[in-house]
Amino acid sequence: MNSYKLGFGLLAIFVISLAYLQSKSNTPVTTPSASTTELAPLNTTVASLSTPALPPDILNPPATTSHANSIQSLTLTTLLNEIASLLQEISGLQRLLYNPFDPYQPVDETLQQTYQPHLDALSQRLETLVRKAEGISKPQTQRFLWEQALALGLEDPASLQAISLISYSLDDALFEDMLTALSNGGHTSTARSSLAFSILLPAETNYNDGNTVQPFHKATPRQRRIKAFLEEQLPQETDSEVLNAYIDVYHTMSQDGHRLVSNADFWQQLETLRAQIAPDQYFAYRLQQQKLTNPNSDLASLLRDINSTPMTPQQRQNMISLLSSNVFMENAAYSGDTLVNTQIPDPQRQLLLQYLESNLPPPTLQDRYSLYEYGNQAYAIEILKHREQATDKFYQRIVESNNVVEQTAMILGASVAGERLITKLQQHTALRQRLENQFKQSNLPPEIRTVLQDALNIISVTLPPAMPTYPNDEAGMPLYSQETVPDSGSPDGQYPGY
Repeated sequence: MNSYKLGFGLLAIFVISLAYLQSKSNTPVTTPSASTTELAPLNTTVASLSTPALPPDILNPPATTSHANSIQSLTLTTLLNEIASLLQEISGLQRLLYNPFDPYQPVDETLQQTYQPHLDALSQRLETLVRKAEGISKPQTQRFLWEQALALGLEDPASLQAISLISYSLDDALFEDMLTALSNGGHTSTARSSLAFSILLPAETNYNDGNTVQPFHKATPRQRRIKAFLEEQLPQETDSEVLNAYIDVYHTMSQDGHRLVSNADFWQQLETLRAQIAPDQYFAYRLQQQKLTNPNSDLASLLRDINSTPMTPQQRQNMISLLSSNVFMENAAYSGDTLVNTQIPDPQRQLLLQYLESNLPPPTLQDRYSLYEYGNQAYAIEILKHREQATDKFYQRIVESNNVVEQTAMILGASVAGERLITKLQQHTALRQRLENQFKQSNLPPEIRTVLQDALNIISVTLPPAMPTYPNDEAGMPLYSQETVPDSGSPDGQYPGY
């Protein structure tokens, strides 16, 4: 019993001495305090019981690398655990707000107002934690996020968000793992396409707007690896959606300042793959190459080729939508923020007008997307017909329409004509009253009620006046005026490349 007490006492003395030594190593040299003086005999006792005595560097160990690493490891583990929890919560909220299987399905406004602020805060918190974790170990953090994305499923919006936070600076080993997943048919088409755009267009890519030539830059090893990967995958990819993504990336590289892919290389690949890609995708590149404002462009041959190529109704409608969008973009004098003296020459203008008028399908309530497309195409026709007066003519066409579906479709597409048209429609009280009366009818079919509500939302909200953006003369007077017509805002996927 006495030996037990002696052992326990020695152990207590040893613990107290270690605590004192630790506090002493972190205390500046000052006049000894009373407590320090009292502990001195305990140190003597411990020293006399220790055989042999511990050297000073063991009694007062410096901050070692292993000790710092263990603290960092603990901190990194804590950060990664919180990141995993955030991704789970973000995934749940995004699935609540957005339908990944129907990207054009409107978001419930009540749900969005309730949850979107919280989702934004979580996203900001996620980025902050990822940057902190990368500051400790970028390879471990990025590998962890990739594993989390795989666990959630690459098609999950939270997975895409996680990948976007690390795709700018992937290490080689992780990048190769992502390429393996990309070339693996085990993931969905949408997931693989999104992954392709996330990792195959690195931060050093110089995007070409089609009007300027990018200066030459030496290609990086990562870009060379991407080129090799694409040229290996293009001939053997069987998924049309993924193949389109590969072609989009390859097309971007053909216009990039690093000049790894020549324009001739791209067109050779495109012609080789023509039978494997959707015809509207193929003609989108043809149309992009052929400027409508170029008087020497052979638009007639392109339109004949389009008409003679078998397409599904949806593919043909996509092609017509692309033509309408090109009218907005090419007619720069009336669609840009800066006045550019370019117009579609009369031969091309007449060809386009005839083609769009003859292919203007009646709007249908069964396809809300077609309603927007009808409005866009109708406005493109007015541009080709009336040029400077296109906005006023389109306004008259809207207010004078006696077909509620057609009128609603043109209102839904009115944003392509610019803010002035929207303001004029909002000021037309008779038009708003007419739509409100139709909306109040008790026997109104649900699909009509929905699109009427969308149209009323557009013409019932008062927008702030646009600030003038035109240069002035020395007296401060405007040099010219111009109708501001922004881009059509068509859903993603209508335009090839970037």
